[in-house]
Amino acid sequence: MQTTTDTLRLLEQLASNAWPAHTTEKLGDWTMRYTFGYTKRANSVHAVGSLPFDLNWLQKVENFYESRNTASCFHISQLSPAQLDETLGSKGYKKSDECFTMMAACEDTLQNVKLDIQYDAYYLREATPAWIDEFLTLEGFSKDRFDAYTHIFSSIHASKTFLRLSSNKETVGLGSVVVEQGYGCISNIIVHAKHRRKGIAKELVSALVQCAQRQEADYVYLQVVKENKPAVDLYEKLGFKAVSSHHYRILKK
Repeated sequence: MQTTTDTLRLLEQLASNAWPAHTTEKLGDWTMRYTFGYTKRANSVHAVGSLPFDLNWLQKVENFYESRNTASCFHISQLSPAQLDETLGSKGYKKSDECFTMMAACEDTLQNVKLDIQYDAYYLREATPAWIDEFLTLEGFSKDRFDAYTHIFSSIHASKTFLRLSSNKETVGLGSVVVEQGYGCISNIIVHAKHRRKGIAKELVSALVQCAQRQEADYVYLQVVKENKPAVDLYEKLGFKAVSSHHYRILKK
């Protein structure tokens, strides 16, 4: 799948919109993002575009995060300045979480799956406290993250859907999709530990693709850590192809 620079820029912006930070501050073309220190996506500099004209840009970034007791972090993609990654590495920033952005046409993906969902499916327009609590539990995350995720999910302005699959009233999997400008951003795919290897992740993605298509999306995309080979393999089987990559640089002191 060939993807133009304009499409990659659009996907970068849509993905950022689908995971809004609590506090943002512009630094030239870049955006510094902070959300209580939870998740790299919402607590990193979205470094898309040219280096800031301000020669003290790195000090300004570090001041922004230090004042919030959070490690300075950069989101580095193919749209970041070519020299940025090397510069940060020389300043003690460690590389972390290499990820793919994978994309597929909705029609192509749905041709690779059966459309009958085997579990009870519940669709929500907002993430309720119960949905967020279950999400944290299934992920094994601390409940300290509750406020951060509540903010992220409630602040999404585009059309959004939060899905719960259950069997005999027990939640077996969760996922979400945000649709904007004809693209559906699939996120938060998590399956209950005791129900894994039953095809539930495939059903979650399939249901979310259908949901996105009903909201007039032609394409769906997602971000996945490269080392998560089972997830990458699943998405490839469903017709997703890697169209770009990104990683983070975090200041370790």
